[in-house]
Amino acid sequence: MRKSFLILSSIFFMSLLILSCEKDPTSALIQDVSVDQTGNSAATIKATILDDNGALKSAKLFFKASTAATFKSVDLAGTVNGVFYAKIDSFPLGTEVSYYIEAINSEDLTTVYPTGAPTTVEKFTSGVVSNSTLFVNEVFANGTKAPDTSNPDWAEIYNSGTTAVDLTGYAIQDDVSKPAAKRFIKAGLSVPAKGYLIIHTEVNNDQAVEGTGSFGLSTTNSDGVTLFNSKGQVVNRLEYPAPSAGQPTGTPNKSWGRFADGTATQGWMVPTKGAANTAVTPN
Repeated sequence: MRKSFLILSSIFFMSLLILSCEKDPTSALIQDVSVDQTGNSAATIKATILDDNGALKSAKLFFKASTAATFKSVDLAGTVNGVFYAKIDSFPLGTEVSYYIEAINSEDLTTVYPTGAPTTVEKFTSGVVSNSTLFVNEVFANGTKAPDTSNPDWAEIYNSGTTAVDLTGYAIQDDVSKPAAKRFIKAGLSVPAKGYLIIHTEVNNDQAVEGTGSFGLSTTNSDGVTLFNSKGQVVNRLEYPAPSAGQPTGTPNKSWGRFADGTATQGWMVPTKGAANTAVTPN
C-alpha cells in the first residue's frame, strides 16, 4: 500500500513538473515592414512574421487613403517565420495612404503592427519619397532660348546630406503629365555632400543629361521643376509663382530658390548658380 502511494505521488509530482515546464502560448511577431513602389503604381508592402506555434490562421493588410472612412483588406502571402507581402490598390500621386497589419496564429492570439492599430497606423505618400536629402534648390526661367545656348534655363539640385548621392536613373521634369519631356540625368553623376548639380532644362549639349527629353520654364505663368528617382517617384519639387514685381525682366534676371539651401523658405533672388543661395527678395 505504501509502495503504491509513493508511485502515485511520484506520478503526480512528475505531472506537475511537466505542466510547469510547458510554455504559455505566444503571439506572432511582426517586424521589418517596408513599402516598395514604382512611381505611384500599386505599392507592395512586405513584413517578416515570426511565430513559434506553427502556421498562421490569417495574415492581413488593411489600407486606405488617409481621408477615407473605412479600410480595405487583402491577404498577405508568405510562410511563417519568413517574408509576407501584399500589393495594394494604386492611388493618385501625392495621396497619403494609411495601413496596418494583423496576424492571428494557431492559438487565436492576434498581433497588430504598428502597436495600437487601427487607432495607430503607418503612412506613406503615394509616388513620393520621404526623408530625402535632395532638393530642387533653385530654378532660373528667364534664360536664353534655342538656338542661343549661352545662358539657358536651369535647375539646381542640392544635397543636404553628409554623403554623396548617385543620380543614376534620376530625371527632372516641369509637367508630370508629360513623361516624354523627362530630362534624364547622365548615369554615374552624383551630388556631393552639401553640394550642387546644375541641369539645363532645354539645351541638348548639356553634359549632365542623356536622351532627348527637354522642357522650357515659363516666364509668364507659374511653373516648376520636379526631381524623380530611378523608380519614378517624386523626390522633391520647387514651384515658382507667375512672375511679378519681384522678377524683373531686366538685368540681373532673378531666379526662384530656397533660402537657406534645402529649407522651406522660398522667393526671388539674384541667381547663385551652383553656389549657396542668398537672401530672398520679398514679393
